[in-house]
Formats: sequence, structure tokens, C-alpha cells
Amino acid sequence: MVSDRVGISLSGVAFMATPSHTSFPSSPAKSTQVAQLFLPMFLMGERFATAERKRGAATMSDSRGLLDRITAFRQRLESAPYMIPDLIPADPGADRTIINESEAFRVRLQQIVGAPNVAEGPPAPQFTDRARRLLAAAKSLLDRQRAFTSDPLYAALAADAANPDPLVAYHSETVAVTESALRLAQSFPDSPSLQLKQCTGLDGLLGVVQERLAVQERALARRKYDAERIDRLAAVYTAMATGAPVSLQAVAAQAEELLEEARKSMPMRFVYAPADSVAAHHGAVAFPAPVRFLAAHAVNVAQVVARLVPADPEWAARPLLAVVAALLVDCGMTTVPAAVIAKTGPLLPEERRLIDTHTQMSAEMILRCFPEIAPLAAAVAAHHERSDGTGYPNGLKGTTAPSLGRLLAVADVYAALSSPRSHRIARDGRAALTETLLMAEHGQLDRTYAGLLIRLSFYPVGTVIEMTDGRVGVVAANHPNPADPRTPGRPVIAVLADAHGVLLPHPEHIDLATVDRGGILRALPQDRRRQLLGARYPDLC
Repeated sequence: MVSDRVGISLSGVAFMATPSHTSFPSSPAKSTQVAQLFLPMFLMGERFATAERKRGAATMSDSRGLLDRITAFRQRLESAPYMIPDLIPADPGADRTIINESEAFRVRLQQIVGAPNVAEGPPAPQFTDRARRLLAAAKSLLDRQRAFTSDPLYAALAADAANPDPLVAYHSETVAVTESALRLAQSFPDSPSLQLKQCTGLDGLLGVVQERLAVQERALARRKYDAERIDRLAAVYTAMATGAPVSLQAVAAQAEELLEEARKSMPMRFVYAPADSVAAHHGAVAFPAPVRFLAAHAVNVAQVVARLVPADPEWAARPLLAVVAALLVDCGMTTVPAAVIAKTGPLLPEERRLIDTHTQMSAEMILRCFPEIAPLAAAVAAHHERSDGTGYPNGLKGTTAPSLGRLLAVADVYAALSSPRSHRIARDGRAALTETLLMAEHGQLDRTYAGLLIRLSFYPVGTVIEMTDGRVGVVAANHPNPADPRTPGRPVIAVLADAHGVLLPHPEHIDLATVDRGGILRALPQDRRRQLLGARYPDLC
């Protein structure tokens, strides 16, 4: 028996170590010598084979354990709900579902990146350092997404289906990209090499999400600032109307902000609140209607005055007082019912008389609340006078009206035309400027002050325009020389889309004053702006 095992084993060794023609001796003595010679080699081979069998069994056991862990990990990920639905619901109550699902996945990401206070569960896969960094970045972006979705002002915009804001559609697309990134994050493989490959795709998606979040966060911040401007002045108007304590410093501070924006040549952002508006959003400070509407218009008038007053020899040295007067121009209209202001049809005689009294009421409120600026009251009272004597309350002609009152009248008309009203849409910059200049040409407004509006250009900075060759862009800068007749209509344009409506990868700047051919065809209507630019530039829509 032993000889058979030895012979078989030796045959194997001989097959590998000796030529094929090698033969073994047949005599017993010689066979014993051969056995003694090769027995140690045989025993060594047997030990090696036994060790290999044990190692193979252990390897199979480790592989089965690894497969079990992978299966358990993937089952946990697949059983978890997706973080964000495809679309953001308009119902604010539905946002809680989004936040809860986001929170669930945020906890899972915390577990992956090693955050504390996570419930015990099956062991998580081992992630590379880059994978951990990307998963931590995904969690951070998810937190920002949650904060944006739950912001009260955004919730109000999303709930206003009658007046859709392009920011809502832009955010919905960001949510879709975020969902794709997080689905990819949930499916990280265990292999380090495969993880590194998947990291490249995840890194690209997270970069897109981060860029879009930055755009929409800036847009929301601007909307918040606009609402804050309205509410700050609305608080002053309400206090003046009710006899509550009010500080002139609050008005002066807002006037200084507007002047600083004008000094920096920042674009005007005309603000608006409907006549029946009482609050910027649910939970914000409420004011009696139509106070927010009046405050929004006054802020717009003040923006125009802040840009015109440096060119007025009389008021250039006192710009702060001129802008303060503009902010208080309609404080006396708080006594007019919102229904009268929002009326789309002809006013009844008593309604017309009620509106006509607001200029004198404004002057009286300034004298009562801010006696230190009493000289401004006469100018505020005259901001609806007309140079041909057809204005109110006193029918003053020509220069008999105070100079600041004539400047306020020009700014009031231009600002009103540039904002929507219950019976019409807002005029674009060229139309508002043209109509105001025509009123001056017909003797209704002071021609000198109306001429200062040329400083704002036919196309103010920020105006979205269509060029004569079909390209679409936004006015980036205006030339400061009003003496050049080409200047108002030949600004610097940042081209955003080609003639076929395809968005360019990056804006291309063109100074129309330096080219002989081509120019601006028109200011782009709001619906066309939203259709063409809303997907990338929500704040221009």
C-alpha cells in the first residue's frame, strides 16, 4: 500500500523533474534505495498540498463573507427611499416629505463618512479617501438643497401658481440633477478601482449641482433683499399713518444705500408688490394694504432720483435729502383703499378726489413726523404738478413748482411706467424713457430734468435685448457720454444666445458703439426671456 502511494507520488515528481524516458529499477533493493531517496521530497509535497487546500478553503470562506456584506449593503441602499422626487410640489405642506426623505439619506451619508450618532447596522463597505470626500460633499450639497427648499420666501414663490417665478422651475431642474448624483452616490462599489472610476462621474454631477445651487441662492438672496427694501419702508409708512414713533434715521439709511448703488453704477432693480399685498411671504411681517405697493413704488422713484441728482446743479451737493424726499413721496396715500388703487376701470369722481389728496397728505405727514426736514414737504406736495398747469394739487405752471418737486415728477412718471399696474404690464426701458420724454416735449414735465433720464439709457444695465441679427444678450454697461447721440442705444452687450436661440457656453461681450453694423432690435418680452434664458439665467427673467 505504501509502495503504491510512493510509486504514484514519485511518478508525479519524476514526470515533472526527469525526462520522460526515465525508468525505475525493478529489484527490491534498488527500489528501497529509490524510496529512501525520494521519501523526504514526497512528504514535503504532501505538506504543501495540505496547506494549499486549507488556504483555498479559507479564501472561499472570506469571499463568501465579502459577498454577503456587499449583498446586505446593497439591499439596505435599495430598500431606502429616493431622497428627492422628480418635481418640487407647489403645496408647501408637501415640502415636509422632501425634507424627511432628504434627512433619511443625509443620515446614511453621515454613516458613510463616519459621523457619530448613527444607529448600528451591518458593516459598511470600505471607501477610498476620494469617495469619502465626495460623499461628504454630497451631504453638504444636500443640506443646502434642504435649506433652499424650506426657505419661506421660496415656498411662497412655489405656491404662487398664478405668477410662476422662473426660479421655481430652475430649482426643480437642480433637484433632478441632485437626485441623479445621489443615486450614483448610493451605488458605490466595494472595489477601490471601481470606486475611483465612479468618483469621476460623481464629481462631475456634484460640480453641476454646486454651480446651480450657487445661481439659485444668489437669485433668492436678491429677491429677499428686494422684499426687505419694501418692508423697511412699509414699516415707516405704517408708523407715520398710525402716529407710532418713527425715526428719520431709518429713511436716511435706506437713502444712503440707494446712493451708494448709484455711485457704483449698479443696475436698477425695480421692485413690485401688488396693491393687495400684505406680506412678502407666510410668516413675514404684515402691513395693511396698500402700504407695500406704495413702498415699492417709492423705492423705485428713489432709485431713479439717486442716479439723476448728481447731474442737477442745485441738488448735487445735497443728494441725500433728495433721495429721502423720493422715499417719502407717497406716504400720504396710505389712506387710499387698496381697491381704488387696484381698480382697472375709470375712477369715480370721489375716488379721483381721494387720490388727488395724497400729495398734500404726504406733505402734512412729513411736517408732523419729521419736522427737521420740513423744507422737503413742499417738493413732495408738488410731485404731481405739471409744467402746463394741468397737475395737482395746485395747478402750478413751469418753474413756479419747486425744483425738487419737478425732478420728483419726472422720476415718478418714469418709475411708474417701468413697473406693472393692475391695468397694464410694465414698459421696457426704451418705451418708458420715450414716453416720459414725450410728456416733457408736450409741456407736461420739466424738459431739463426729463433730459437727465438719458443718463439711464434707452436700455439700462440689466435689460435683456434682442439684436438685429437675432442674437440675445443683456446690457452689461452704458457709455457715460450723453452728448454722443449714439450712446443711449449703443451699450456694451453680453451676448447669451445665438441667432437660433442656443445658449452660448460663456457670454461674449460686444461694444455696439465701436461697430458700424447691427444693433438692438428690441427689449425682450418677459415670456420670451423665460422661455429662452430661464434654464440658465433665472434672475434675468
